[in-house]
Amino acid sequence: MIFLLPAFALNASATNDKEEFSLPFDFPVLFSGNFAELRSNHFHGGLDFKTQGVTGKPIHAPADGYVSRVTVTPGGYGNALYVTHYNGYTTVYGHLDSFTPDIEACVRRRQYSDETFAVDLSFKQDEYPMQRGDVIAMSGNTGYSFGPHLHFEVRETESNELVNPLRFYKKHVKDSKPPKAYAVTLYPRPGRGVVNGDNKKCTRRIVDNSIKDTITAWGEVGFAVKALDFMDNTSNNYGVYHMELHADDSLLFSCTMDRVAFSENRLINAWVDYEAHYQHGEWYMRSHLLDNNPLRMLSADANNGWLRVDEERIYEIRYMLADMHGNVSSYAFVIKGEPSDISAVNSAASQYLCWDIDNEIRGLGMRLKIPAGELFEDAMLRVEREEMPDALSDRYSFNASTQPLWHGCELSIQFKNMPPQELLAKCYIRRVRGSGGYGVGGSYSDGRMVAKITNLGSYEIAMDTIPPTVKPVNEKQWKRDGRLSFYIGDSETGVSSYKGYVDGEFRLFKFSSKNARLSCDLKSEVVARGTHSLRLVVVDGAGNETVIEKSFKY
Repeated sequence: MIFLLPAFALNASATNDKEEFSLPFDFPVLFSGNFAELRSNHFHGGLDFKTQGVTGKPIHAPADGYVSRVTVTPGGYGNALYVTHYNGYTTVYGHLDSFTPDIEACVRRRQYSDETFAVDLSFKQDEYPMQRGDVIAMSGNTGYSFGPHLHFEVRETESNELVNPLRFYKKHVKDSKPPKAYAVTLYPRPGRGVVNGDNKKCTRRIVDNSIKDTITAWGEVGFAVKALDFMDNTSNNYGVYHMELHADDSLLFSCTMDRVAFSENRLINAWVDYEAHYQHGEWYMRSHLLDNNPLRMLSADANNGWLRVDEERIYEIRYMLADMHGNVSSYAFVIKGEPSDISAVNSAASQYLCWDIDNEIRGLGMRLKIPAGELFEDAMLRVEREEMPDALSDRYSFNASTQPLWHGCELSIQFKNMPPQELLAKCYIRRVRGSGGYGVGGSYSDGRMVAKITNLGSYEIAMDTIPPTVKPVNEKQWKRDGRLSFYIGDSETGVSSYKGYVDGEFRLFKFSSKNARLSCDLKSEVVARGTHSLRLVVVDGAGNETVIEKSFKY
């Protein structure tokens, strides 16, 4: 059997002149992450270029255009810059160390006028024009970045959809290594199939490009594969660009990582085996479509990629994996058709939810409203209530393990012990995970707390009356280094704002969410040497406030 990449995949670099981009830097091209890699609740939106382990590398405009947006955030992209080009695309640069001096000055003016570190600025076409090759920023390690690199995206300007940047840079990348598969999981379709005589999924490791065990099945069966890609001159691994699943001479399923919309990001939970990722940290990519999975990068046959095993014979199964450079690997194994009893779904054991209709579940002290289209497939829902006599509410669990939704649903929990009126604003709904948890917000309404949740799991009402934690870091070095540094955090509703004042004047304190550090560079803030007063105010999501007032020498 011969497998060929689709023509559009083989010719992905055949762009016309108006689509061409030059490299946005002057150092060798190596990736630490590629486009559409699997991440929690989203696809990786671009390429992560290695910057040789350092920050401060010049970043160049890859085509003519203008700076249309700049954002500064404590997490996410950190310092990010957007360039809108005249060829129909917008490029995005994340985790930057700094911008050009005129943009830096503009950002600083807004930070001081709003007295905030995080800003989001938009610009008109004539404010900051850029030509191909102009230096637009310096590479860095800001935001939720755990090593110096450049996060680089290409978006269609009109649609704001992410496209695979590698299509523009194939010729700069050396890649002779094909993707590699490690394991396959088989899924009996609920009420319609069995695997090895059972209605439970089974996983088999791949050895020497095949599965050695004999697997029996009957009815409808789905598949998923665990696989990674590799490139030359680096030990990093990456997401797989193209995948196909064949049964005998038929193509059941394929996927190609060419583009993704932001609205599709949470559909990753409909494609991957969420349970395997949530419990074991393993990514298994389904090769069949759940009932509600309109993810456009996936394509399946008329039976949505489910294999019908209805004959007592051998079914030949083969995966084909390929990268954008045309490196291909294939993995073959067989399924033996063996008649077995197929048990129907026992919907009486718990509540049965249909993905395409509105579902509302009511119980003692709670109400759950799941709109049509929020589930990725029909699901059994088991609701458990744990009585908590001295707590604000009982604890409610919706299924034993977490289950993601597309956008979210409404959860309402009734107070069991009503707090004083003045404390209602400090109440919230908490998602319970193990011995801890975190707040999902919520508002009070008629004896209940109501919040939007994005995952089924365990929830309860909690109250946050504890102010944020604020601790000086390396205080003895403040005078020598000229940098004030604090650890700030809040385990319940999170930190919502922070402001610092030196000698009564607002000074910019920068916050990094990856290490929870709040710092002020006294040299950059042009603070003269001497003895000064500091006032630092940190507020959490429930309005609890911690104020630090002290003098320091610099």
